[in-house]
Amino acid sequence: MSKVRGDPLRVALAHPTRAALVSSLNDTAEMSTVQLQESTGVTRYHLYHHLQQLEKAGVVENHRNQGRARWWRLTGPVEIPGDDASAAPTADLSVLPDEIAELIRAGADTHWVAVPGSARGAIAAKKLVEEAAAEWGLDLDLPFTFTPSGLLLVGQPRKRS
Repeated sequence: MSKVRGDPLRVALAHPTRAALVSSLNDTAEMSTVQLQESTGVTRYHLYHHLQQLEKAGVVENHRNQGRARWWRLTGPVEIPGDDASAAPTADLSVLPDEIAELIRAGADTHWVAVPGSARGAIAAKKLVEEAAAEWGLDLDLPFTFTPSGLLLVGQPRKRS
């Protein structure tokens, strides 16, 4: 089994919809949920899913609610790898194993689960992964000193709406 190591910011920006959201927010101080939905063309459900992922990664924040409108802004400057006027936003997926990078390029649903910063949390996460590998008959060759800071969950690609 390949080891997955990824910077949470890079993982969050690996999905084209999330990269597009950040790109839209890079151009303005704030945008409402409706404006972000119009800029990306995704359904409201998918938009909130992607905003939650960006919020967990510390990239965006819902800084005010006005009536039913939620307003979003970047928490700081974000550079999207490969982002320029002539190219669509992309993320550098070279830090991930090829099979995972291909799933993300195909629109896989990704979730970054941060492990609590304590040794207890890291040990529990490592045991969870080891138990799952044993259950599925996978050879998981993690070094004894490996302490995960998070888990990257990658689902099958979905049709974009």
